[in-house]
Amino acid sequence: MTRRTFCLIALVLIVLPEAGWCSSQSTVESLLTGFENYAAESSSRLTLLIIIAAATFISEDLACIAAGLLSARAIISPVEAVVASAMGIYIGDILLYMTGYLIGLQALKYRPLKWVVTEQRVQQCRILFEKRGLVLIFMSRFLPGTRTATFLAAGLVRVNLVKLLVVFGLAVLVWTPILVLSAMLIGKKVVGYIDVYSGWALWVFLGLMALIFGITRLIVPLFTWRGRKLMLSRWRRLSNWEFWPYYVTNVVTFFYVIYAGIFKFRNPTLFTITNPAIKPDSGFIGESKSGILKGLDQSYVGRWQLVAGATELQRRVELLKTFMAARTIDFPVVLKPDVGQRGQGVEICGNLDDAREWLEETERDYLMMEYIPGEEFGVFYYRLPDQPRGQIFSINRKTLLQVEGDGNSTLEELILKDDRALCLAPMFFKHLELQLLDIVPAGETRQLGQVGTHCLGALFLNGADLITAELLKGIEQIIKNYDGFYFGRFDLKTPSEEDLKAGRNLKVIEL
Repeated sequence: MTRRTFCLIALVLIVLPEAGWCSSQSTVESLLTGFENYAAESSSRLTLLIIIAAATFISEDLACIAAGLLSARAIISPVEAVVASAMGIYIGDILLYMTGYLIGLQALKYRPLKWVVTEQRVQQCRILFEKRGLVLIFMSRFLPGTRTATFLAAGLVRVNLVKLLVVFGLAVLVWTPILVLSAMLIGKKVVGYIDVYSGWALWVFLGLMALIFGITRLIVPLFTWRGRKLMLSRWRRLSNWEFWPYYVTNVVTFFYVIYAGIFKFRNPTLFTITNPAIKPDSGFIGESKSGILKGLDQSYVGRWQLVAGATELQRRVELLKTFMAARTIDFPVVLKPDVGQRGQGVEICGNLDDAREWLEETERDYLMMEYIPGEEFGVFYYRLPDQPRGQIFSINRKTLLQVEGDGNSTLEELILKDDRALCLAPMFFKHLELQLLDIVPAGETRQLGQVGTHCLGALFLNGADLITAELLKGIEQIIKNYDGFYFGRFDLKTPSEEDLKAGRNLKVIEL
């Protein structure tokens, strides 16, 4: 559940006891009587309605659901429930618009706005406004997760306020009664059963809120093509182990290592002596990329340079320019943390602005590296310490996913239509936010990922047919002076598969 959900539940748990919900009397009848007595006082009723309206600032859906359930118990009338919820939502929408109008993107750098909406999401909505205008504002009321960014973007692009107030009002008048009255009707069905569970009245109330909230998040999206596609995407990730988190898929390996270390070899950390040359722990985790690259034959390694994380931004930019000029390297250039895994933090920068943005955000030691074009492969190698030669026991082909435009579909739609890209659609949406609404020209291809890492969208295919004696000879040439290395995976770039099999034009981008 989100931070906003927890906040609203906390609000309910704090406010309802004050309203008489959890009185010391044990029966539901006396509980309802306490509510009715409380609601009969006009000042208290107004306070309750104000609380409902204010709660919409935290979570509109949950506030409406709570209002509907209170109406089902006759604590407030259906009209009051709808009006209080609608007024809170309407005022909140206007405040979001004014925030975007008066403050702009600067507001997104501060709490609480940065908790609920990203600057990239607003930029995406801003692009959409220029194409579809007020229709988007109305539709966002019915699309969970789009409202805050949409209304902030409306302020940023200076949508006409009078027209906006009308659209806000129409959307609120349609959406609020549906949600509030639905919660009220469902609540009435359950009220009769609460007598049996008088001691659990509050938890039943909260359970109903969670149920209806789940319906709005799971059932409502199924009424749109996009929602159905995203639901299918989620199902494929859950049902196919390929997309499960690494800590789930590696659980068997983890327990085997524990078993072997404790019972078979009686040394739980024995595996950390696999590669004495790599510190710490033979490259198990936390190893320095630059420390490893230093041990390799540099003629087989893409040109690189290590920079300390404590370096000031302007100096970082100067170092990048000097690095590129001294080696006659042009953009794109690769920037990545010196310590990291699974492609996290790796950026292929196409221009100086992209590089400056990355350099501004990083705080750790990092590498500047030339970009090596070509096909990428993962080559798994091992050598027993008492043997003169090693073995390549596996190769995977790394393919970056692409989609082809048809002249009518947006990039987002192309991703949802592609059978493979659909499985990782949320991840691609996050990384390509500002491009999702682009209409891709017919025949034009768009690459969805930058890095040959599975968790970042790359497709891995079996490349056992690429194992050759020539490739093994090339690998051992790369590590000929790297004493103490016996096991690892080389991430290689080559112009073609033929070059890889011949062991020529090999470039290491990581080991």
